[in-house]
Amino acid sequence: MKLNELLAGVGTEPPAAPKHKGEITGLCHDSRQVKAGDLFIALPGVKSDGSLFAAEAVSRGALAVVSEREVPEVKVPVFRVTSARKALALIAANFYKKPAEELTLLGVTGTNGKTTTAWLLESICAAGGASTALLGTIRNAWAGHTEPVTHTTPDPIVLHRMFREMVDAGVDTVVMEVSSHALAQHRVHGLTFKGAAFTNLSRDHLDYHKDMEEYFQAKRRLFTDNLSAGGVGVVNGDDTYAVRLYNELRGAKRMAWKFSRLGNGEISSANVELTSHGIKGTLKTPAGDIPLKSALVGTHNLDNILTAAGMALAAGFSRRDVQDGIERVTRVPGRMERVEGKGGIVALVDYAHTDDALRRALESARGVTRGRLIVIFGAGGDRDQGKRPLMGEAAAELSDLPIVTSDNPRTEDPDKIISDITAGLEKGGLRRMGAAKAKSGEKGYMVEADRNAAITLAVSLAKPGDVILLAGKGHENYQDADGVKKPFDDLEEARKALA
Repeated sequence: MKLNELLAGVGTEPPAAPKHKGEITGLCHDSRQVKAGDLFIALPGVKSDGSLFAAEAVSRGALAVVSEREVPEVKVPVFRVTSARKALALIAANFYKKPAEELTLLGVTGTNGKTTTAWLLESICAAGGASTALLGTIRNAWAGHTEPVTHTTPDPIVLHRMFREMVDAGVDTVVMEVSSHALAQHRVHGLTFKGAAFTNLSRDHLDYHKDMEEYFQAKRRLFTDNLSAGGVGVVNGDDTYAVRLYNELRGAKRMAWKFSRLGNGEISSANVELTSHGIKGTLKTPAGDIPLKSALVGTHNLDNILTAAGMALAAGFSRRDVQDGIERVTRVPGRMERVEGKGGIVALVDYAHTDDALRRALESARGVTRGRLIVIFGAGGDRDQGKRPLMGEAAAELSDLPIVTSDNPRTEDPDKIISDITAGLEKGGLRRMGAAKAKSGEKGYMVEADRNAAITLAVSLAKPGDVILLAGKGHENYQDADGVKKPFDDLEEARKALA
């Protein structure tokens, strides 16, 4: 592609591309991966600026450079831009001939519930006859094709490449999770969404965002920068940040709906029955009542169902599509997945890895527990440390027996992470105890750094009617320690222990 075609609408300096031999055959923002014929986009980084590596990119064959800074040492055209990240998104769209303009985009953002909401929404769209694609945390999939996930929302080059493949495969509707990192880094800059959902906002990623307000402002961009003029925002009527966004959208005369299982919105529920086998009830919507029957477990999955129903109705799908699509989703990997052992002991595997997510998972598990609620959890290393004692406090308040273990300690000392968590447990009034006291039903917490041993311990202590919540890893099939990822699957280990 010619440079002037690639840079159309980007706003470069100089405004017109000088002539050069050959066409641009690829895009790259990593100087180590540049190939002959590429356009190199120098992105600003946390530790260094991509412009510092422009000479290396040119030595590898880059024909031109896009940068926020001057790069005097290279002998190829250099195009200055105000934002290299925004430029990358527009250039990638141009390179792949703007495939997103041929797709209906539906985006889901928020701290918790994005994955399940996206799976439900994609199922509803498919039930309504759409040819769908799903981009998210677990997998990217369309038209019988699946790709592994490295980021919840891919970088623009990968994203627009996938959009082009989707269009060529006949896809017309894309449901995608949109992360705060992606929004802050302008990965979806220039895209227009027909519908956008805000599930909730609670503490997470504060190792990246400096505070909750910055975190919120990143999420907000999906609605202020990417939602189409006639698009609908569907937000959580039970979440303070989401209601703030709802009021802003309504104030700007934009279409917005609130969903709420507490009755604080246009979309709600009635006559709900929650069991360890699923959810039954009625969805109350602006389009009319919809019978609800789902294999998903817990109150927070009711929130996800309400979100997906609102998004689908706003996008023009029918009540029947909503009903059928919800019923088709029998599981979402690592999201309150149920394993039942002999004697009625149930294990639920969930991705909850923040204090708010753990709280929600525990509340959902409590609603389907006849006996004791045992929770196994840890916290990731090299991430926000402030959430660790908060997770301990949540477990102390909402479970009968917390067992603290390892959850991807990465390069940190697992015992240090566990110590941070137990500070919260002790603040919640619990003291460490041994197996004998735990077996007798005494209140307290236990520590077992080996996650597999912790699962075995929990099963040995459980009685008929008890529920074991395995929180933190969800769909992950590895344990990351000392910089090495080793195979580990909570669901599989729970099955073995319960057997």
